[in-house]
Amino acid sequence: MSNDVENWKKLSEGHSSRSTDSSWYHKSLGDKLKPSCRRLLEGWSGIAPDDVIPHIYRIREEAWKVFPWPCIGEFWFLEQGLLRHPDYSRTLERLTTTIPTPKFLDLGTCLGQDVRTLAYDGAPLSGLYGADVFTGFRDAGYSLFRDGDRLDPSHFITGDIFSDVDDLAKSRGTWHIIHIAMFLHIFAQPEQEAASRNIMKLLKAAPGSTVIGTQTGSLTAEEFILQPPFCNPGEHKTIYRHSKESMKVMFEKAADAAGLKVNVWAEYDEDGARSRVKGREETEILFAGPNERRILFKVEVI
Repeated sequence: MSNDVENWKKLSEGHSSRSTDSSWYHKSLGDKLKPSCRRLLEGWSGIAPDDVIPHIYRIREEAWKVFPWPCIGEFWFLEQGLLRHPDYSRTLERLTTTIPTPKFLDLGTCLGQDVRTLAYDGAPLSGLYGADVFTGFRDAGYSLFRDGDRLDPSHFITGDIFSDVDDLAKSRGTWHIIHIAMFLHIFAQPEQEAASRNIMKLLKAAPGSTVIGTQTGSLTAEEFILQPPFCNPGEHKTIYRHSKESMKVMFEKAADAAGLKVNVWAEYDEDGARSRVKGREETEILFAGPNERRILFKVEVI
């Protein structure tokens, strides 16, 4: 387990990061609720249209108590990252037409919006799994999507990508499709490299097995020095922002370490960058500088 994960799990109830006065705790939902997510909450979860927004605010409070991630405070848990990935249609087709159903893992699932998106679009629940280091997000996800009677708790794995002994590690070599969104970039470069090696170990060693995802990156690969409130005053902490080229190299090396031959594709999400910059609040760029880009990627075993 990384030191960061250990510290996250020990975050005290009174820690300043849990305060709703935090710069990344937004008082207003703003434009975070996209039409596709509203359809999901109304169609999959059965929430009345007039109740959707109050429901989101209530669940945000529940999730904030689990852990005060910026993605919770800023309502990014409503973003269906997988739906925007260019491989989404192919992933859904594999899950709905292949017999037996492939095993899909949403790694760092948080409230599980991508798992529910696939289920709403017709993917069999039997093949859908999520994993997160915080068990409490599973229950917050049930509260958000009102589907505790449909998605068995066994389909949510509590696991740390850096562990070699937990339930996630015990599932190594069994996953046909792994989705990872927006969590590698919270680590320094050595930890990202270790995580990518363990991700490749999770993948089934068979042609067609695939890792897809989205991560915050940069036009130029570089370390980024965090400033408060993302670290304590006086603490020196760095995280790493990959370029599309360096991310490709990282996964090629990770696959090689796992004895897998792969094709790796990585590209910047320029459309997403333009839409986020328009009217963006200053508090939403604390994790990265002006070169920030989201990187869409795919790693496929050949």
